[in-house]
Amino acid sequence: MRTPRAWRLAATVAMLAVLAGPALPGLAGTVARAHAQLVASSPGPGTTLPESPDELRLIFSEPLEAQLTSLDVVDAGGVPIVERAGVIDADDPFALVLPAVDLADGTYTVTWRTLSAADGHTAEGFFTFAVGNTAEPMPAGTASTHAERDPIDVVGRWLTYLGLLLALGGAVIQRVVLRTGPMSRATARGLALGLVVAAAATLGMAVANGLEAGGIVEYLVGTRNGVLQLARAAVAAAGAIALAVVPPSVRVAAAGVTGLVGIVLLVAAGHAAALPGPVPVLVGVTHVAGAAVWISGIATLVVAAVRPSAFPPISELVPRFSALALVSIGMVGLTGVYSAWTQTGVLLDPGTEYGRALLAKTGLAAAALAIGGLNYLDGGRMRRWVGGMRSRLTLEAAGAAGVLLLAAVLATTPPAEEAPGVPIAALPDAFGAVTPGMSMTLSPGRPGLNRIVVSTTDAMAMTSGALELGLDRLDTGASTRVRLHPEGMAGMDHGGMPMGGDSASADGTASWIADAVILPAGSRWDTSVRVLGSSGAELARQRFAFALSDERVSAGRAAVPLDLTLGVAAVLVTVGALGIGVGLGGGRLPRCERAASRWALSGGGIVGVLIGASIGIERLFVR
Repeated sequence: MRTPRAWRLAATVAMLAVLAGPALPGLAGTVARAHAQLVASSPGPGTTLPESPDELRLIFSEPLEAQLTSLDVVDAGGVPIVERAGVIDADDPFALVLPAVDLADGTYTVTWRTLSAADGHTAEGFFTFAVGNTAEPMPAGTASTHAERDPIDVVGRWLTYLGLLLALGGAVIQRVVLRTGPMSRATARGLALGLVVAAAATLGMAVANGLEAGGIVEYLVGTRNGVLQLARAAVAAAGAIALAVVPPSVRVAAAGVTGLVGIVLLVAAGHAAALPGPVPVLVGVTHVAGAAVWISGIATLVVAAVRPSAFPPISELVPRFSALALVSIGMVGLTGVYSAWTQTGVLLDPGTEYGRALLAKTGLAAAALAIGGLNYLDGGRMRRWVGGMRSRLTLEAAGAAGVLLLAAVLATTPPAEEAPGVPIAALPDAFGAVTPGMSMTLSPGRPGLNRIVVSTTDAMAMTSGALELGLDRLDTGASTRVRLHPEGMAGMDHGGMPMGGDSASADGTASWIADAVILPAGSRWDTSVRVLGSSGAELARQRFAFALSDERVSAGRAAVPLDLTLGVAAVLVTVGALGIGVGLGGGRLPRCERAASRWALSGGGIVGVLIGASIGIERLFVR
């Protein structure tokens, strides 16, 4: 049956959109996460307190594990005051607290290190503050944070990915593409070997992480990520044993279940787990599962090209695999757009380490898919394009292996270099106007200790003498006024000075900070930012209003100009429903076998509808 031209055109446009989507820069997203990064503290970075604080309280972007989470305090001469101290607040898993401190007048540096309970990654940083009257110099108040990539984690994750993906994808390829009856002993042995390698790599990462945390056993049984790593290694090892001992008729099921469960455990220990709700993890599992089918299919075709006698003719395999590849690649592309958007707030930012790795992964995947596209057009006829089918398959397999390695790099790199705040909507005045170029964010935007950041234009920063923040609590009637300080100049006398300097950023904005602001659960606030001239006269005023529930900002969030996740959800549901209808109706994809098309369209359509509906419900009704 000849494929209608409109269908071919739509398929081409959709494929281009999937490939181009991750490379679109500059669109603002809604949620972003790093590792467990410092977002607020009391005292704030660079502040000067009149007397010793009752406690040191540090608030982070992710819940903390007791293992490897602590702080040190040293004086201006580098003499330790406390070492490896601090406890996680029993009522706030995001807070590290050092109670009952007694500090003499002077300057102090707090150095902290964290282990995230969400994604199991480590981070560390420092900030400086002062107590009382001291002549000791104090650095600029901005806290410094960094999280180094561990080569052991990168290699370990790559090997873990490889073993688990081949197990899941191998089961699908055996059932839909090979169709040679029960899985052969040679295939089962190959997948079992991959699972053994995955189990060993996972245990190696766990041991290395345990040594860093200060105790292997304590890490494995006492931390969320350690338990997940131990479970993942056990699942991979059990799957390898099962493939060696179960009857041939059960091998496909054993490989598929092992791969799927292992992938769930892998995603549950990654960046997706740091996002609220189960949907990011479900999307991440779908993303990896789609990649599993693609990579396993390429591996199968490579082996078939090298040992043609052990497989059906490659002219039969290519049209079968092409159906799976078209659907799985589309699923990988759409779920990848969702993950990039939710984890970084943009689809791609070449200015960050994560963005550069994502750009490299996208480029390498596009190159591999371009080679795969030639094989798709060839249809198994073994034409001599680019050196022939075997050369093309070798190039595509090398590209897929590189994509998997870059996926491991991304998994160990913070998606954002700074944990973002919650943007608050500006309220228009009586004439419907707002102050141009002014915005406000709350970090972390949860009840308790927060850091309020007001951004203005450089021009406003240069002409103003000061900014003042008025906090009026509507549910109790309490009011307070806080002088905002330019970022990097906390605790300094800047009255009457033009403040463009160090607070300005490359994008023409300046940040003004109010540290250690307490926002209780259930509170409602009407805030005013007053821009004061050098004489103290008010030059401009902007109001913001917000409320907090027991968990987050419940009212007053700034509207997101574009939420790409809803678009992804709509495409998944629409195309998924279409795929179910076409698959069950006996249709087929262009240049693909009808039976394989039915499996790919029906199965992929069901997954697409379920995942798309989950994203839509979570975005529209849960948040």
